[in-house]
Amino acid sequence: MLRVYFFKTFLSFAFSGSSANSFTVRTQTSFHGRGGVVVGVKRIIQHPKFDYSTIDYDFSILELAAPVEFNEKLQPIRLPEQDEDVEDGTPLLVTGWGNTQNVQESREQLRAAIVPKSNDEVCYNAYKQFGGITARMICAGLPEGGKDACQGDSGGPLASDGVLVGVVSWGYGCAVRGYPGVYSRVASVRDWINASTNI
Repeated sequence: MLRVYFFKTFLSFAFSGSSANSFTVRTQTSFHGRGGVVVGVKRIIQHPKFDYSTIDYDFSILELAAPVEFNEKLQPIRLPEQDEDVEDGTPLLVTGWGNTQNVQESREQLRAAIVPKSNDEVCYNAYKQFGGITARMICAGLPEGGKDACQGDSGGPLASDGVLVGVVSWGYGCAVRGYPGVYSRVASVRDWINASTNI
C-alpha cells in the first residue's frame, strides 16, 4: 500500500525496475485492502543516484493517473526545506501496514508508532558493519528497541508536526535494541523533488 503526499504525486522508496501501471494508491481509508478511493499510478520517477547495494538515494516519486481531492479524510503533508535538520530526540510518527510481529494484531488496519530521532553518529556506528548510513538517511528508534517500522512498511512516512522528514527504507530486524530504523531523509533531496515535480 502506498501513501499520497502531494496533490497528484507522492514520494516513496525506490521502485527499481517497477512498472507504473502495476501500482494503485488507496486514499481516504486506514484499511489496507478496502474502502476509500483507488487511483492508478501514471509514472514513477526514481532518483537517478539510487544505489541498490547501499540503499542510498532510496526515493521514488509516483505521479498519480488522476488528481485527488483533499477533504477531512485526505490532507497533504508538508515537505521540509533542502537540508533542513531534525534535532536528536525529536518525537517522530511512523505509520504503516507492515509486520507487527504480534499475531494478535491485524495488518489490515493502519498502525502508528512514535519514535525519537536518533543521533546520526550513533546510528552510523550501529550500522558500521553494514556500511553505515549516508547523508541521505535519517534514523529513528528507541535505544532499547520495542517500536519500529518493519517489513511491509517500506515507503511509508516518517513525520514531525505535519512535515514529511523521512520515508521508511531499511534496518536490522524490527525494533531491535541498539538498531534504530533507517529512513530516507527527505530534506536531502528537496531540490530534486522540486525539479522533478514543480512542487
